[in-house]
Amino acid sequence: MPSVEQLSKQIGVRVKDIDLSDPLSRSDFDFVYQSLVNHKVIVFSDQNLSPEQHVSFSKRFGSCDVHSNNQYLLDGFPEILVLSNDLKDGKPIGVVDAGVEWHSDLSWQVDPPLGSILHCLKTPKIGGDTGFINMGAVYQELPNHLKKTVENLEGVHCVSKLLNRRVTISENRVNAREFYAQQLDKHPPVKHPLVYRHPESNEIILFASPRFTIGISDIPEDEGQAILDELFEVVERTNAKLEYHWATGDVVMWDNRSVLHCAMGGYSYPDIRLINRTTVLCSETTRLQRVV
Repeated sequence: MPSVEQLSKQIGVRVKDIDLSDPLSRSDFDFVYQSLVNHKVIVFSDQNLSPEQHVSFSKRFGSCDVHSNNQYLLDGFPEILVLSNDLKDGKPIGVVDAGVEWHSDLSWQVDPPLGSILHCLKTPKIGGDTGFINMGAVYQELPNHLKKTVENLEGVHCVSKLLNRRVTISENRVNAREFYAQQLDKHPPVKHPLVYRHPESNEIILFASPRFTIGISDIPEDEGQAILDELFEVVERTNAKLEYHWATGDVVMWDNRSVLHCAMGGYSYPDIRLINRTTVLCSETTRLQRVV
């Protein structure tokens, strides 16, 4: 019988007595899914998954994304993006600087995903933690004037760091500026409401991040940036956070609709971090809803 162990007061649990290498029963899957909705980050320890099993488990939640950064997709498994600082023939085998600012995965797409599922294959001796923030709790922490201000506004989300004054471009990524210029050509900015309703928990969610939200639509630029500055101050000081320290064999999934996450860094080659990531897309019934 599966159970959960709380990891922090407002976000995250460890799910016990589940072996993800075996197909989950309907009742076990329902328990896992409800744990995800309720706690937003779920951890499964000591999992021994093949890439096939990782993808199979992911597809229980929905279709899987094939990431645009296709040079780091796992051979034979386009659903799996490799995150690593390891080198082969002097070249990185995975994304070196993935997720180093607070963000929601792929919010720069018209239809952001349901969640991401990461399988840890190797941890560095020091560093490599991942931070998570409960954005439902953050919305509740906003002062009333700010809640009122954002309720009918749309944030502008963009993948390219070239347009974002709040982030820096890593020197570790090969041809970074050319890469982000190409990304901008392929993926122009999109708009999302700053406030969404979660389709299953019914929570109101603040949907904005320092990494991908570059402005606010249909208001003066300086006014929009000032509002984002206020929002991100609340994000930074919230106690609704979890800093998770990985162990080899961990599988970690988060509800991308209601969580920001950030790679905390603190390690460098030849201290190796290696993680395989899948991203689950939303369906008509699982995507975030406009608040009416």
